[in-house]
Amino acid sequence: MPDGGCLIDRVLAWLPLLAAAGVLQLAKLGLLRPRLERAGPPAPGVASLGALLRHGRYRDVPVSEEPPGPFGGGRFLPGARRRGEIRLDEGMLERRDVDALAILEHERGHAERDLPAPRPYRLGLAGLMLAGLALGLGNRELAGAGTTLTWLGFGLAGLHFLRNEAAASEYALRELWTRDWPRPLWRAATGRLAAAYGAYLADWALAAAALALLTAGLVCRS
Repeated sequence: MPDGGCLIDRVLAWLPLLAAAGVLQLAKLGLLRPRLERAGPPAPGVASLGALLRHGRYRDVPVSEEPPGPFGGGRFLPGARRRGEIRLDEGMLERRDVDALAILEHERGHAERDLPAPRPYRLGLAGLMLAGLALGLGNRELAGAGTTLTWLGFGLAGLHFLRNEAAASEYALRELWTRDWPRPLWRAATGRLAAAYGAYLADWALAAAALALLTAGLVCRS
């Protein structure tokens, strides 16, 4: 059983993170998710996303559709020997709104700006986290070192993911800026990309809060 006094001290130390995670989750449910579920205004000069493709590619990156998933319109699958592939939800290629174009440019940005995460790297981060948890569970005296390893793996994974998302959004905004849209359309595209990034940030903050509580329990075991 965890030591009550130690656990309270640990939770109080993590209170800013826990509070931030709660606020971000409320913002995600009340503001960000409704924005992500809403389509923006029509994009001038765009008949449909499908019309922008050439031989099934958008600026040399293959594009295909798949059943709707949890990725908010699209995702990017990196390739080992090519530039990867953009996967859009079914029906996206028929859309011509600002949000749909922002999604396409964002996924294209992943192909251009992502820091690679090869399988050995991903397995190494997962192994680092699991090794830290195993160390903390196996020996109470080494719980502090174990939680440090766990946080190191988690932090590297989170920073890598959020960095790639920010770089892809920056690329999308640069491409959309060249279209010389009026301000309302520009604000709609910026709002869509910002809402998606905010939702990712809320999810990672929630995971960090859960990890904080878990590692507090490991360190404070009596």
